[in-house]
Amino acid sequence: MGEPELSRFQAALRELGRGGRKAHVRILWLGDSHGQADFWTGALRDVLQKRFGKAGPGFVHVGWKQYRHDGVRLSTDDKWTIRPKVPAASSRTGDGIFGLGGLVTTGPAGSGRARVNVTDEGIQSRLSWDVCYRLRSADDELEVSLGSGPKTKIRATATEPPGELRHLLLVSEGRETLQVTPTRGNPELCGVVIETDPAERPGVVLDTLGINGARFGTPLAWDEASFGAELARRKPSLVVLEYGTNEAGDVAVDPAKYTQRLVRLVERIRRFAPDTDCLALAPTDRADTRARTPLVRDAIREGARQAGCSFWDTYTVMGGEGSIRAWAAESPARAAGDGVHLTQRGYRDLGESLATHVLRGLPP
Repeated sequence: MGEPELSRFQAALRELGRGGRKAHVRILWLGDSHGQADFWTGALRDVLQKRFGKAGPGFVHVGWKQYRHDGVRLSTDDKWTIRPKVPAASSRTGDGIFGLGGLVTTGPAGSGRARVNVTDEGIQSRLSWDVCYRLRSADDELEVSLGSGPKTKIRATATEPPGELRHLLLVSEGRETLQVTPTRGNPELCGVVIETDPAERPGVVLDTLGINGARFGTPLAWDEASFGAELARRKPSLVVLEYGTNEAGDVAVDPAKYTQRLVRLVERIRRFAPDTDCLALAPTDRADTRARTPLVRDAIREGARQAGCSFWDTYTVMGGEGSIRAWAAESPARAAGDGVHLTQRGYRDLGESLATHVLRGLPP
């Protein structure tokens, strides 16, 4: 059995490139710290958007300081907190309802403003802002505004009682700044999706959903129905699974478990997004797991085969064993000195190489 091609994803790109599609082509990237930094994902996004249309930054966390996203400036007033406290946990925390991005944020009422400003000058058209929030109790309340526009006050009602994830859709004419202010209680924010209007400017959107320390077990610990509903809203054409670096850190590596978890995760994704293609990535090289990383790579390759996903061998693309030290010794360096992470240059190189892979077979 040959490696599955990304046929549905590439068909969507072809249609977009011909001008015959009035819907975005969306990619969801589930992964660890390599993805959270949005350099690897950002480079892939750049290549695809330059060729097929810039449709916005996609999913962005609100009020999370340990986070960055290309083309967006994030800021907060006062101290915001996240739930769960350990977002990378592979066991259920609380009710497991954390939105699309795997965590929710809360700021102090009155003083805890959070802002999301689109800075990408290449975006000039109308933007939609899909704000995800959750009121945990009838006492929770928040205000949301765009730029100098009116403030929308959100509170529980008889028809929209507290407890569930809900969405507020706002529209701006071009780049703008979203401001969210908890005004009472402890309302939770579960991110905002920022996109162009596909009827006017269809293109590619890449949602970066990386979490530092995450493993295949991390999204499996989230509430399936809630995450599935958020996933279904996005209608992805491709889901990228970028895990394995943290699994390689296990003293007792368990390849069969990693394979099983990958398959379970793909099965869960397809229950809510049955038409999506999937792409599993091998881990990058890691200096302190020289013998274990190839075992994890092989487990991911086998999981991809069983799940019907495409596979990209990041480890081999980097140069295999010892490559992360070689990348760190370059000038300018492509890997950090910790033996685990890459520099911005290294991630950008991987992103461009991955773009070549997902576009192979398409006409230039």
